[in-house]
Amino acid sequence: MVNIPGYRASRDAFRVRTPMRCPICEGELRNVLVRDLGGVTADIVWQLHAGECPEHGWFQTEVVSRPPREIFPVTKPFGAARRLVVEGQEFFSFSTVWNDLPPQERRKPVDPLDAKYWRRRPLSRS
Repeated sequence: MVNIPGYRASRDAFRVRTPMRCPICEGELRNVLVRDLGGVTADIVWQLHAGECPEHGWFQTEVVSRPPREIFPVTKPFGAARRLVVEGQEFFSFSTVWNDLPPQERRKPVDPLDAKYWRRRPLSRS
Protein backbone atom coordinates (compact mmCIF):
# COMPACT_ATOMS: atom_id res chain seq x y z
CA MET A 1 0.00 0.00 0.00
CA VAL A 2 1.26 3.47 -0.91
CA ASN A 3 1.38 5.96 1.99
CA ILE A 4 1.02 9.34 0.23
CA PRO A 5 -1.41 11.94 1.64
CA GLY A 6 -4.37 12.28 -0.71
CA TYR A 7 -3.43 9.16 -2.70
CA ARG A 8 -6.34 6.94 -3.72
CA ALA A 9 -5.36 3.71 -5.41
CA SER A 10 -8.70 3.34 -7.14
CA ARG A 11 -8.47 6.78 -8.80
CA ASP A 12 -4.79 7.21 -9.67
CA ALA A 13 -2.62 5.40 -12.17
CA PHE A 14 1.13 6.09 -12.15
CA ARG A 15 3.78 5.33 -14.76
CA VAL A 16 1.12 4.92 -17.45
CA ARG A 17 1.01 6.27 -20.97
CA THR A 18 -0.83 9.39 -22.06
CA PRO A 19 -1.42 10.84 -25.52
CA MET A 20 -0.25 14.19 -24.13
CA ARG A 21 3.22 15.30 -25.20
CA CYS A 22 5.25 18.30 -24.17
CA PRO A 23 3.55 21.16 -26.02
CA ILE A 24 6.93 22.82 -26.61
CA CYS A 25 9.25 20.04 -27.83
CA GLU A 26 6.62 17.29 -28.43
CA GLY A 27 8.71 14.91 -26.35
CA GLU A 28 7.23 12.02 -24.40
CA LEU A 29 6.43 12.87 -20.78
CA ARG A 30 7.78 11.01 -17.76
CA ASN A 31 6.29 10.53 -14.28
CA VAL A 32 2.84 10.36 -15.88
CA LEU A 33 -0.20 10.39 -13.61
CA VAL A 34 -3.75 9.76 -14.80
CA ARG A 35 -6.49 10.39 -12.26
CA ASP A 36 -10.04 9.24 -12.80
CA LEU A 37 -12.13 12.25 -11.79
CA GLY A 38 -15.39 10.33 -12.03
CA GLY A 39 -18.38 11.63 -13.87
CA VAL A 40 -22.08 12.11 -13.86
CA THR A 41 -22.74 8.97 -15.87
CA ALA A 42 -20.77 5.78 -16.33
CA ASP A 43 -20.13 6.34 -20.05
CA ILE A 44 -18.37 9.72 -19.69
CA VAL A 45 -14.59 9.65 -19.56
CA TRP A 46 -13.47 12.27 -17.03
CA GLN A 47 -9.75 12.23 -16.28
CA LEU A 48 -6.80 14.43 -15.45
CA HIS A 49 -3.56 13.66 -17.28
CA ALA A 50 -0.27 15.06 -15.95
CA GLY A 51 3.32 14.44 -16.91
CA GLU A 52 6.77 15.96 -16.75
CA CYS A 53 9.02 16.98 -19.62
CA PRO A 54 12.66 16.75 -18.47
CA GLU A 55 13.41 20.07 -20.19
CA HIS A 56 10.17 22.08 -19.86
CA GLY A 57 8.58 20.90 -16.61
CA TRP A 58 5.11 19.68 -15.68
CA PHE A 59 1.97 19.84 -17.84
CA GLN A 60 -1.60 18.71 -17.27
CA THR A 61 -4.97 18.63 -18.96
CA GLU A 62 -8.51 17.41 -18.32
CA VAL A 63 -10.40 14.99 -20.54
CA VAL A 64 -14.19 15.16 -20.25
CA SER A 65 -15.50 12.72 -22.87
CA ARG A 66 -13.74 14.71 -25.61
CA PRO A 67 -10.08 15.42 -26.36
CA PRO A 68 -8.66 18.31 -24.34
CA ARG A 69 -8.95 21.88 -25.57
CA GLU A 70 -5.88 23.11 -23.69
CA ILE A 71 -2.73 21.84 -22.01
CA PHE A 72 -1.49 23.81 -19.01
CA PRO A 73 2.04 24.22 -17.67
CA VAL A 74 1.84 23.59 -13.90
CA THR A 75 4.19 23.55 -10.93
CA LYS A 76 3.25 19.89 -10.23
CA PRO A 77 0.19 17.68 -10.83
CA PHE A 78 -2.83 19.55 -9.40
CA GLY A 79 -0.49 22.50 -8.73
CA ALA A 80 -0.71 26.14 -9.73
CA ALA A 81 -0.51 27.19 -13.35
CA ARG A 82 2.87 28.58 -14.30
CA ARG A 83 4.00 31.03 -16.94
CA LEU A 84 6.22 29.88 -19.80
CA VAL A 85 7.97 32.07 -22.33
CA VAL A 86 8.42 30.42 -25.74
CA GLU A 87 10.10 32.32 -28.58
CA GLY A 88 9.61 35.55 -26.62
CA GLN A 89 5.87 34.98 -26.16
CA GLU A 90 4.24 34.35 -22.77
CA PHE A 91 1.93 31.33 -22.34
CA PHE A 92 -0.24 30.08 -19.48
CA SER A 93 -1.88 27.40 -21.66
CA PHE A 94 -1.47 25.77 -25.06
CA SER A 95 -4.49 25.18 -27.29
CA THR A 96 -4.78 21.80 -29.00
CA VAL A 97 -5.73 21.05 -32.59
CA TRP A 98 -9.11 19.88 -31.25
CA ASN A 99 -10.05 23.60 -31.21
CA ASP A 100 -9.33 23.92 -34.95
CA LEU A 101 -11.95 21.36 -35.98
CA PRO A 102 -15.22 22.74 -37.31
CA PRO A 103 -18.15 22.41 -34.86
CA GLN A 104 -19.81 19.64 -36.89
CA GLU A 105 -16.60 17.57 -36.61
CA ARG A 106 -16.33 18.14 -32.84
CA ARG A 107 -19.89 16.86 -32.39
CA LYS A 108 -19.08 13.49 -33.98
CA PRO A 109 -18.17 10.59 -31.69
CA VAL A 110 -14.38 10.35 -31.27
CA ASP A 111 -11.96 8.51 -29.04
CA PRO A 112 -11.03 11.15 -26.43
CA LEU A 113 -7.58 9.53 -26.12
CA ASP A 114 -6.76 9.69 -29.84
CA ALA A 115 -3.33 11.35 -29.88
CA LYS A 116 -3.95 13.25 -33.13
CA TYR A 117 -6.35 15.57 -31.28
CA TRP A 118 -3.92 16.25 -28.40
CA ARG A 119 -1.22 17.97 -30.48
CA ARG A 120 -0.54 21.63 -29.75
CA ARG A 121 -1.80 23.95 -32.43
CA PRO A 122 0.85 26.21 -33.96
CA LEU A 123 1.93 29.12 -31.77
CA SER A 124 0.34 32.36 -32.92
CA ARG A 125 2.53 35.34 -33.66
CA SER A 126 1.24 38.60 -32.17
